Amino acid sequence: MRIESRQWLAEAAAAVMCLTLLPAAASAQAQDARVAMARASAAPTADVTFHKDVEAILQRSCQTCHRPGSVAPFSMLTYEEARRYAQRIRDYTEDRVMPPWPYDRTVGIQSFKNDHTLTDGEIATIAAWVDGGAPEGNAADAPPPIEWKPASEYWEYEEFYGRPPDLVIESPPYVVQANGMDQWPEPVAEVIGLEGERWIRAIEIRPKDPRSGYVFHHGNPSLEQEAGRGGLIASAVGKRGEIYPEDAGKLIQPGARVSFGMHFHPYDEDVEAVMQLGLWFYPEGERPKYETPGEVQFRADQSTGSSRDIARRADLLIPPNSTATYQGTYVLRQNTRIQSLRGHMHVRGKNQILEAIYPDGRRELISKLNWDHAWHTAFVYENDVRPLLPRGTVLLITSIFDNTADNPLNPDPNQWVVAGSRTVDEMSHIWVGLTYIPDDGEFQAMVEERERRPMAARD
Repeated sequence: MRIESRQWLAEAAAAVMCLTLLPAAASAQAQDARVAMARASAAPTADVTFHKDVEAILQRSCQTCHRPGSVAPFSMLTYEEARRYAQRIRDYTEDRVMPPWPYDRTVGIQSFKNDHTLTDGEIATIAAWVDGGAPEGNAADAPPPIEWKPASEYWEYEEFYGRPPDLVIESPPYVVQANGMDQWPEPVAEVIGLEGERWIRAIEIRPKDPRSGYVFHHGNPSLEQEAGRGGLIASAVGKRGEIYPEDAGKLIQPGARVSFGMHFHPYDEDVEAVMQLGLWFYPEGERPKYETPGEVQFRADQSTGSSRDIARRADLLIPPNSTATYQGTYVLRQNTRIQSLRGHMHVRGKNQILEAIYPDGRRELISKLNWDHAWHTAFVYENDVRPLLPRGTVLLITSIFDNTADNPLNPDPNQWVVAGSRTVDEMSHIWVGLTYIPDDGEFQAMVEERERRPMAARD
């Protein structure tokens, strides 16, 4: 593997502390700044200054990563820092490389709850500021500064619910040995210790300390209980937790155990890593209308002869110096509402596509992801555009790989690439956050309400 690729992987492993959503201590202030800013795409006036026009944009969409102790290569907390990199900021925002949002803007659904990208007007404002000499302006015009904290010192959803998690569970400590291969500790099931059943409304994973966050690559804790075993949360670079739909939750029973499935990426010194799971519950005795499994994994490398819904990963084989496309199909056996989408590939990944083929033969492209291994973004659909798919709909999953020298992240285009857990191997699945709607009448009412909305509101 080339040295520059190894360094990039280390930076990607650290990027879990750099999130697509703003930290709890900052989100309200940043949202206020977002609302206060004119979001029209008209060209800004000539007197654009840092404090009056640009600083609020950086607070909302840049500073979560561009600050001391985070993963970005430079800070944007002060005027002096931003001025030093003004031209680079302009270039990256105009090209829409930053803020990172690896999603195709030309097809599929385009309305998301967690969209932190810049509008055309905001990009034009930054360009006008740079073209005007990047003036500082009057410090009295500056928005209130945000108190940024390390990822281990806040819970993302604490502000949303007005309280810390109702329950915190820690993973067993694991020493990530320095300068080695990726490491996967043997999962150990921990008893949760609930006296009665509860319904989860949100879940989040965070490092116990900054060093744990730096070596954390991803985690897939699972739940073992009387109702069966299933995934609890899948967390990766850029995706820290899930808030379930307002009418849905996940059941957790007395005697349940959580098994931590962790993937760590070593650095240049040994690190004792501990991760924490935070759970927010519905009030005791309250049951949500629907039960959600959260994110469900659908593979795009399935073959003839695979069992009902499980693909044979061994079928993924990418020749040297070539591109490859793999697909998988799945029939939905229940009425389904999709709330989010998150891809998963490794460094040869290029695109992932989710399509629906309805029982009447209609085909709809729901979303196309421009894969970026540094950002495992969960794209959370706005309520009024969440796909509503009747039972019998076929999900078509497509993954496109680029194993050529044109792929800047490819460590070696001359290698055959197979399926595997190592970053230099490949994976080909999509995480679909969904909720099943068992009652046909309720589901049809959802569809009819959606269809009654004016077409302009649906676009």
